[in-house]
Amino acid sequence: MSEFNIPLSRVMVLERTLEHGGTVTCKLQRPEASLDAQIYVENDNTTHHIKVRMGPLASSLALPRKLATKCQSLRDFLQDTANGRADSGAQSEEALALMEAQESVDEILLIGQIAYVIPTVNRDRPFGAVVINDQGEVCAAVTGSSKEQLAAAVRAKLQPGHEGLGEYA
Repeated sequence: MSEFNIPLSRVMVLERTLEHGGTVTCKLQRPEASLDAQIYVENDNTTHHIKVRMGPLASSLALPRKLATKCQSLRDFLQDTANGRADSGAQSEEALALMEAQESVDEILLIGQIAYVIPTVNRDRPFGAVVINDQGEVCAAVTGSSKEQLAAAVRAKLQPGHEGLGEYA
């Protein structure tokens, strides 16, 4: 048995719907069957809020508007859902949370600094960030329970004259 896929022409319709919002029906196909996904997109300034219904199954997803791969992420989400890989939604949520944390940290970096945001194994502080400068020196290494706390911890470490600059939190 082959998997449900979205034809390229429908991917382009998904892209337009993501940008402008609204409702669209997307047909997922495999040789022996097809499946209609009803997709409703509502946009705000920062996020695409997506609701999907495939027969009796309903699901939702939020994608950052700035995300370069948002159309591919939506396509993958739809195909994974249609093919019974519902757990991929949780993985997508984790990936999106990491991307949002990366954006939060990037906003407070000084010129010449690069941040690397990673998941941790600590459930209480699931986000980690390491900031380096142009010379590859560690300027900050912190963990946080949310994107806001992570960004605040990085900001505190990067404050000029802050004691312990570059030490682990």
